[in-house]
Amino acid sequence: MSSQNLILDTSILPTDILSFSDDHFYRVVEKIAGSAEAKLLEVQGIRSVYSFLHTEDVFSILSLSCSALRDIKRQICFEADDLSYMIKPGCRGSIRYLYKLLHQKHEEHQKNITLKFKRNKQSNSPENSQPIHDLSQDSSQAGSISSHQQLLTTAGSVLPHDKQHFYFQL
Repeated sequence: MSSQNLILDTSILPTDILSFSDDHFYRVVEKIAGSAEAKLLEVQGIRSVYSFLHTEDVFSILSLSCSALRDIKRQICFEADDLSYMIKPGCRGSIRYLYKLLHQKHEEHQKNITLKFKRNKQSNSPENSQPIHDLSQDSSQAGSISSHQQLLTTAGSVLPHDKQHFYFQL
């Protein structure tokens, strides 16, 4: 089944997930992706949603020959007879699903902020019978709203739309 056909139901996430960090974040990761996946993020210092969304490849650390990673490698990978490792497809899928779910939640949050600013801008418009002396204040607010919307748009475009390079081959 193609992951492109999956519907992402962000209602399974806590409403304030985007502000979670450390233990709160890892508990959500554990519930959605699994305990090994949560440990993989924790060992790398990926402590929050945005840290996770901005990490290029969470599996790349598994290519290191490091004794501290031995237990995680055993949980996340298959070890071949030649001592090479292959990431379990289920672990890849879980991390990919988590990424897409959190990215979708971020997109929904961005849309909500943009709508709030648009409503605020409309309610502060001169047509809504506000006194004339408030017009200068309204134009400065509109400028700051416009700047904020531009910042949100720019920030959204920095995030990758499809994290296909998320896979790691050992």
